[in-house]
Amino acid sequence: MKNLIKSLILAVVLFAAAQLQAQVSAGAGVVFGSDINNIGFSLNGKYSFNESWAAAPAFTFFLKKDYVSWSVLDLDVNYQLTAIEKLGGLYAIGGLNLTFWKISYDDVYDGFWGDTLDATGSDIGVNLGLGLDVSLSEKIALAPEVRYTLGGANFFRAGVKLMYAF
Repeated sequence: MKNLIKSLILAVVLFAAAQLQAQVSAGAGVVFGSDINNIGFSLNGKYSFNESWAAAPAFTFFLKKDYVSWSVLDLDVNYQLTAIEKLGGLYAIGGLNLTFWKISYDDVYDGFWGDTLDATGSDIGVNLGLGLDVSLSEKIALAPEVRYTLGGANFFRAGVKLMYAF
């Protein structure tokens, strides 16, 4: 009897793990930020709750420009709007945005301000946008996205990410 219960528990755990893996995907992307006026690189995750809803966290690091470094943490939710025949699924993007910035002047003013002048900060905002899941294979999808961030830092982002489903 104990072996039967252990086998049943093992079967349930393996089935649940197989279902969980089918719902998780991860990938990387490239983004352009309008007011940041630079290119960034992103690490993305996605957990699909069902056919319509998915949690989609992402972290983007923008290249340093004009002594300013930017990074963005997005805690988004995607809602599947419709399927476009022979192309993919159109989805809405909404969620919380945390934008981090750092200004670092090193010996720019020949010691007028001292050796360095550093400032850091962060802003909280809301993301609104659209994306498209284009399946390249059973496990790989290309996802172009556009979004606008409203809040302390207002900016538009357009990018594309390559996602792998586990």
